[in-house]
Amino acid sequence: MSGKPTAAALAHTAAEAVRSLNHATLRPDAEAEFELPGDAYAIVGALSELAIRLPQAMGQVQALIDHLDRAGRLRHDSGNPARLPGTLAALRGALAWSAENAELLHASLSDAHSALSPLGYAEGGEVP
Repeated sequence: MSGKPTAAALAHTAAEAVRSLNHATLRPDAEAEFELPGDAYAIVGALSELAIRLPQAMGQVQALIDHLDRAGRLRHDSGNPARLPGTLAALRGALAWSAENAELLHASLSDAHSALSPLGYAEGGEVP
């Protein structure tokens, strides 16, 4: 074993990072460095980057499954081999739909990022 994190472990780390982000953005807080419009701009920009990278990962997951299928290395847990093609088709459709949604998420986050760009902090104002 190389000590290098697995793809599944990296995906779990990404999910946990978003969970931590949700906690960090629960309320404006100087300690969490979430109190200025620039903080919101940076967060939305990074999330936009995350979203545009998801379709590649989904495509690579599909490529792995396709490779295993061509090599005859997949089976259906039901024990019924006739169910495998339908399951693979459902997977292909779901991953394609997920990739399309990630691209839409990227586009909407990019719009939000652009909308945040002219906002600045007004001294003397109150942070909610």
